[in-house]
Amino acid sequence: MLKKLNIEDFNIENDVMLDAAEVFKQSIINIDETIERPPLAISIGYDEYAYNGVHYPLKFGSLGNISMITGEEKSRKSFVKSLLESCAIGGASNNYTDNLEIKGYIADKFIISIDSEQSKYDVWMNGNRIKKMVGKVPDTYKILMWREKTTAERLQLLDWLFMESPYKDNLGLVMLDGYVDFVNDFNSQTESKEFTAKLMKYSSLRNCHISGILHLNPNSEKVRGHLGTILGQKCECVMLVKNEGDYSKVKCKVVRGSKPFKDFTIRIDNDWMPYISNDIENVIL
Repeated sequence: MLKKLNIEDFNIENDVMLDAAEVFKQSIINIDETIERPPLAISIGYDEYAYNGVHYPLKFGSLGNISMITGEEKSRKSFVKSLLESCAIGGASNNYTDNLEIKGYIADKFIISIDSEQSKYDVWMNGNRIKKMVGKVPDTYKILMWREKTTAERLQLLDWLFMESPYKDNLGLVMLDGYVDFVNDFNSQTESKEFTAKLMKYSSLRNCHISGILHLNPNSEKVRGHLGTILGQKCECVMLVKNEGDYSKVKCKVVRGSKPFKDFTIRIDNDWMPYISNDIENVIL
């Protein structure tokens, strides 16, 4: 009798031989079956055209997929990440989005924000920014600092989060700031492929959305290294943040299965809160 496969059977780190015939059988998609579109994790605005009287939301990310936020250094990428995280939670975050609705669909799930770059104070500031924007942060929002961890330790912690932790069965969004800190060499094809494969596995098995930040090469729209190339091929959405001086422009570089969301701009107020501004008419698209 053929055995039913468990999640552990798909662990790419195991040296155990797969039952290839059974894996092949379970991989077949029944095209006569109706498979629902993956639920959204976060949307940005709505399609301007109505279908059967309905303006559908435009995706940033859906459950079971991965995405990426890119931009040059100091382009306000982390502020955009904070805006997305706060809107994913809800609360009073719509006070910062003007007439562009950034909407989350995962309020009942865990939102895990992992910072592997900044100091404890800066990570604390980011967490408090979310608190101020939302009004009250729920217990389902967790922000972590992994700056002092090695690459191997970060990968081990990430695997624990998705495969063993008490959060694993109710994850909605996991944010990584940044992707580059989970590989030793962002120009290694092997490392980049293995890390991207992990992200795809985790997002699929846990039916959550994983997003993260990765820098662009200086004076270019090309994402850094082989890691950026491989991630860009697998992400359902790649968001580009560009510093325009007093504000930043945010655009949908590529998206799968949806029309791209419209370009928008953000500024930072005197309390260091990001908000959507009306500078878009000044931007050369």
